[in-house]
Amino acid sequence: MEATIFQIILGGFLASVVWFIVGGALYLNPLVAKMYKNAEGSPGLKKWSSNPKYLTFQYLGALVQCLLWAVVFAFIQPIFPESIMLTGLYFGLVLVAIKIIPRGYDMWIQTTYPNKLLVVEFVNGTIGSFVIAFVIAYFV
Repeated sequence: MEATIFQIILGGFLASVVWFIVGGALYLNPLVAKMYKNAEGSPGLKKWSSNPKYLTFQYLGALVQCLLWAVVFAFIQPIFPESIMLTGLYFGLVLVAIKIIPRGYDMWIQTTYPNKLLVVEFVNGTIGSFVIAFVIAYFV
């Protein structure tokens, strides 16, 4: 079945909302929040003067990304099995392979971003990729 434009937009939008909520839980839990708080003096971390502005930019980035992933998914959906669970799993692996691993490697070799936070980014980014993949697989 081919996805409609409505399904693509809905899937991308809902994936961004779900990821923003899950991401909030992953990044704002006491353990991770403390790690980021302790690294505030690091030259590898940007300082934001306004939390609402930061969160707005974070969400807009997630929205654009999820809409793009929904479009990509609509094109490659025929290669996946009928099962939403397997499709979500496979598409999640695709997202990790083309987004999380290269980004983490580049950050590690090209920035002064703290290594502990790189691990957090890898773990949370991987979880986020699967969240996005499952939502998109379900709605698109």
